[in-house]
Amino acid sequence: MSSSVKPSLQIVSTKDGSQTILNTELDSTYHSRHGALTESQHVFIDKGLRKQIEKGVTSVTLLEMGLGTGLNALLTAIEANKLNIRINYHALELYPVPEGVWKAYGLPEELSENRDLYDAIQLAEWDKEVMINSDFSITKHNISILDFQPSVKFDLIYYDAFEPETQPELWTQEVFEKLFNWTNLNGVLTTYCCKGYVRRNMIGAGFEVEKVPGPPGKREMIIAQRPL
Repeated sequence: MSSSVKPSLQIVSTKDGSQTILNTELDSTYHSRHGALTESQHVFIDKGLRKQIEKGVTSVTLLEMGLGTGLNALLTAIEANKLNIRINYHALELYPVPEGVWKAYGLPEELSENRDLYDAIQLAEWDKEVMINSDFSITKHNISILDFQPSVKFDLIYYDAFEPETQPELWTQEVFEKLFNWTNLNGVLTTYCCKGYVRRNMIGAGFEVEKVPGPPGKREMIIAQRPL
């Protein structure tokens, strides 16, 4: 997103009954209109976090590109508690969702009992590590990925930037080279996008790229791994 853009945001419903946020300046939503919850669960939890847990790890250092609604972070915190694993979550968001918008954001019925957890994630102080509970800490970085310099390396990256047509500068080989260097050996990047030039840029950066079935509305998505 260009620094000159001042987003105008509104909450909209998606096909699975969950909500997302529409940036009317960009005419782009934070999640798929085919189902916000379904997409987040499939792309980031099922094909990302759970794949790492299958390796037998008990802790994961994770980077999310685009905190957005906070749905991905919430699902991850729920999963950490369910699986009794430790998550050190970092999220990049140059334009945080205003309090009035996230407070109005309705969680789907199956997540409604986790509203206090969601609010705690949203209320966490920016640019500081905050312990949400014994399983989950979050550091929300109010910075562009282009300027970010992490102090840790990541086992898992949720790459959830706006689509390449909207934010082409975030899907270049140079960006993926940064991400490759920030990823631990055998670490994984997962994203909903599967465009040919995006795959080529990831491969050019050093990732091994696999196409797998995507969520509703997406025939395929990408799992990229930094090889051993």
